[in-house]
Amino acid sequence: MKKKLLFKNCTQYSKKLYDEFTRFHNDKNSLSYDAFTIFILILFIYCLITTLKSKLFALSVVFVVALLLFIGYRIFNPIFLYKKEVTKKSITKEKIFKYYFYDNYFKIRDNLDFDKISYFRLYKVYETKKYFYLYLTKKYSFIIDKSGFTQGSAESFSTFIKDKMKFKYSKYENNASTKK
Repeated sequence: MKKKLLFKNCTQYSKKLYDEFTRFHNDKNSLSYDAFTIFILILFIYCLITTLKSKLFALSVVFVVALLLFIGYRIFNPIFLYKKEVTKKSITKEKIFKYYFYDNYFKIRDNLDFDKISYFRLYKVYETKKYFYLYLTKKYSFIIDKSGFTQGSAESFSTFIKDKMKFKYSKYENNASTKK
């Protein structure tokens, strides 16, 4: 028995789309990233002060070097990762992905491959003004353009995916840091 197709979407992936996703992803995670960075910096400074008070200058030098390495890593690693991702063929070459949504799973297809994914495998779903982000992991997401629905509408898909994902669904209005 053939399953009934509920929604169909075509989304063209491009560097611009990837940039918007990266901004969303970074805004969404910025609070925990910043809090962790501040916590580690305070820990390093505490250790540095303690070693200086104890006149353990060699250990103080180790903490200063570690502190500088940590700061450099936190500043330059995201830039390096972004540049690495942007130069990938899958990002630089614009590609169209077609999504087919059924009751218990969805299929994603490009010109070469297709994959079938059950909704329970999704880590989280986020809805913004222009896109749905269906995360498979904390970092990997499918991007669904709301204007790309050729069967069904973005509004009815929003209701559908919200019902499917229950506690794994979040809606963001306008900018990523305004959670609804």
